[in-house]
Amino acid sequence: MNWETFLDYDRNRIAWWLYIVALALGVAFVGYSFVGMFVLGVFFYYASRPIDHRIGEYVDNDGLSAGLTLAGIVTPILFVVAYVILVGVQNLASLSGTPGSGLLAPVLNVGEFTSSQQNLLDTLVENPGRLRSLDTNRIQQLVSTALSALGTVVNVLIVLSLAFGLAFFLLRDDDRIAAWFRDEMAPEGTTGYAYAYAVDDELETVFFGNMVFVLVMAVLAAVVYYGFNFLAPPALTIPFAILLALLTGVASLVPLVVGKVVYVPIVAYLAWIASGQGGVAMIYPIGLLVVSFLVLDILPQTFLQPYISGNDIHVGIMMFAYILGPILFGWYGFFLLPLFFVLVIQAVRIVVTDLIHGDELSPDVDAAPSLGERDLGEMGDSDEDDSATSS
Repeated sequence: MNWETFLDYDRNRIAWWLYIVALALGVAFVGYSFVGMFVLGVFFYYASRPIDHRIGEYVDNDGLSAGLTLAGIVTPILFVVAYVILVGVQNLASLSGTPGSGLLAPVLNVGEFTSSQQNLLDTLVENPGRLRSLDTNRIQQLVSTALSALGTVVNVLIVLSLAFGLAFFLLRDDDRIAAWFRDEMAPEGTTGYAYAYAVDDELETVFFGNMVFVLVMAVLAAVVYYGFNFLAPPALTIPFAILLALLTGVASLVPLVVGKVVYVPIVAYLAWIASGQGGVAMIYPIGLLVVSFLVLDILPQTFLQPYISGNDIHVGIMMFAYILGPILFGWYGFFLLPLFFVLVIQAVRIVVTDLIHGDELSPDVDAAPSLGERDLGEMGDSDEDDSATSS
């Protein structure tokens, strides 16, 4: 290759690299503009992937398996979760004296309404009969409020539809995407492959294992609290049972604490009431304490959490991610910050130590071996052995 040919070749590569960088910036801009939809779709994918794999054992079609998973299982679960959350919001609204629309404002962008529109909306929700007594100006306000609310609902439906579409294509094509990544970007046994494997594995743990654990704990807490209310006298019933059950589920992410931070204050509150009634009333808070300790403490720590969550990623770190994410980014931060934390944790485990010490990059885990898969260096060999055995 002579000098002129080399220069032409070099200019050609530089031009292509500039073009690729421009495309990458465009992709980054699109991703930033629709980050909420993308992270929600990634969440749906990882939260439903284990179910899709199970259905795929009986359905020999990736597209059909993905559709059945999302339409037949994930969607009904989302409706139930949304209903429970709305009931919890209503309980919290009645507890704090804040209208429900005010509590949902950060999610539904109700803050775009004027105070007059919000007052009108709250009034009509509480007393729809007031509609007949409104004058023309107030009706116009109502129409404007309704259109704003309709726009919000349409935006939510669009985001959900696109997120479901992204999850569907990821579920259907994830094997092909993984094969392309192994063949073209990071072959098995390399640092890039180990990092991608660890991130993928932990995202499934975070978005499926931890979420399922929270939901299971919330359901168990609801059963315990409502069962207690069914048996206890009216004066000793647990107020806002759904809200407290949701809080118990979230608190269960904290190691050792589990549900104590919720059910212990409930028991103390009921014991204080029972102490003023005398007689055998104290047996009810004592019984609640025993049942809660067994069902909401011993059971999850001994059986549920190891079985559901599986890997050893630090749930305390994830708890901060779940709490700080919405504060920092808004509603989609609930999914974005845990994803970012996983990327950081796995980079520290696999890459950072080698970079700091100037060592050759390897797929071995050099730091925090307890946070996830420990033996990443032999993944390729083990995968090949497994496939050979299965064949």
